[in-house]
Amino acid sequence: MVDHSKLHILGAGPAGLAAGYYAKKNNISFKIYESSNQVGGNCKTIKDGQFSYDTGAHRFHDKYDEITTEIKHFMGDELKEVNAPSQIYRKGEMIDFPLNFYSILKNLDKTTIYKIFIENFNNLFIRNNKYNDFKNYAYQLYGKTLSELFLINYTEKLWGSPAHELDIKVSGNRLKNLNITSLIKQLIFNSQKVNHLDGSFYYPVYGFGTIFERIKDSFDHTSIYYNTTITKLYHNDSRITKITTGHNIIENIEKVVSTLPINILINALDPPPPIEISDIVNSIQYRNLYLCIIYLDTPNFTKNASIYFPESIYPFTRIYEPKNRSSKMAPNDKTCIVIEIPYSPDFLLPPLKEEQVFSMTRDILIDNELIDDEQIIGHKVIDLKYAYPILKIDSEKKLDNVFSFLSGFKNLYTIGRSAQFSYLHIHDIFKQADLLIKKLK
Repeated sequence: MVDHSKLHILGAGPAGLAAGYYAKKNNISFKIYESSNQVGGNCKTIKDGQFSYDTGAHRFHDKYDEITTEIKHFMGDELKEVNAPSQIYRKGEMIDFPLNFYSILKNLDKTTIYKIFIENFNNLFIRNNKYNDFKNYAYQLYGKTLSELFLINYTEKLWGSPAHELDIKVSGNRLKNLNITSLIKQLIFNSQKVNHLDGSFYYPVYGFGTIFERIKDSFDHTSIYYNTTITKLYHNDSRITKITTGHNIIENIEKVVSTLPINILINALDPPPPIEISDIVNSIQYRNLYLCIIYLDTPNFTKNASIYFPESIYPFTRIYEPKNRSSKMAPNDKTCIVIEIPYSPDFLLPPLKEEQVFSMTRDILIDNELIDDEQIIGHKVIDLKYAYPILKIDSEKKLDNVFSFLSGFKNLYTIGRSAQFSYLHIHDIFKQADLLIKKLK
C-alpha cells in the first residue's frame, strides 16, 4: 500500500496527537497509527455511568504562553482555571503540600522541626556540589530530615528504585516552596502560604482526556488508523523505507514521527540495530500503574485534588478525586476516587488480579478510617502500562548512544515521554511538537 502523506505518526497518545495538531495547522499531510481503538494513550477520560475520571491525575500548567493560547483556542469555555489544594497523608494527619512553615509547625514535633531548620540553615553555607543522584541532591536542597520524611520515601515508592540510583530529573517541583528563605519570609510577613497549596492549573470541565478528543475531532476521519499495531520499520541504514502493520505494508515513506516507547521502536527496526543498541533499550525500565477507582455514596471524599502517601506502609502513592477538579465528573451526592499503585512488571509475577488490587486498596482505606465500607457502591481497576520512565543516573548516558544511532535515520524523529525516555508534562510535549513540525516544514 502506498500512502502519500508527508508524515507518518506512530501512536495517538498526547505526543502523537500534538504532532498531528501542529501538522494540520501547518498544512502538512499526515496519518496516525494507533494500536488501540481510541486516542489519548495514558491521558484518557473514562466515563462510567454517572462518573468520569482520568487515567492519571493530569493537569495543564501555564508554562508556555503560546501553548496555553493554543489549548484555550480549541477548548474554548470548557477549559477552566482551577484552584484545588493538595495534601500529604502521614501518620493519620493531613499536611499541606507543598509544605509551608505553619504546616511543619502544626504537624511535626519540636525536635524534628529543629533538625529541619538547622539542616537547611547549614545548607546555606555549604558549597553546592553537582550531584547527579536524587538522594544527595535532595539532602543538599532540603536537608536529610525533611527529605527522608516526605521526599525520598515517596520517590523510591513511585519509581521502584533506591534514591541513590535515580537521576535528579525525577524531582519535578516537589517541595518547591520549602527552603530556609521561604521559611524566613513566612515568619517575617506572617504569610501562611507562599503559594496556594498545589498552585492553580487549567482543567477541562469534562475531563483531561477531552483535550485529545477535541484534537481528534478536528482531524479528517481518515487521519487515524485504529487497532493498527506497528510491527516492523524497514530501513536502508539512513532512511525508514517501509512500515508494516500486521499484514499491511506502507511504502514510499517520507517522514516518521515515533511516540512509541523507545524499546519498542528499536526492536521494530529491520534490519535489527547493533546488538549493543538492543542491549541498552532492553535494559531500561518503565514503571506501570494500577489505577483502582472506587465509587462512593458520599458527596466528597476530601476537599483535595490529590493526596500523597509517602510512607512505605501504603502500596499506593496518590489518591485523586476528579470531582474536585470539575463538578461535572460526578453527581452532586456522590463521588469517586482514583488510587495509584505503581509497580514494575518484572517484579510482580504473576500480575495481581483486579479483585486483589481492589480488596487490598479497600482494606487499607477502611483500616485507616479514610472511607467506610458501606459508602462503596462500585469499583474498577485499570492496568496502565509505560506510566513512568525509570530514570537511573546512568540512563541518559546510555541512551545518548541510542539516540545517536537513531539520528542516523534522516527521516525518523521521536517525541514524547516514552519515546524520549524523559519525564515530560503535557505543556512540554506540545512545545516539542510545535518545534518539531516547524523544523519539518
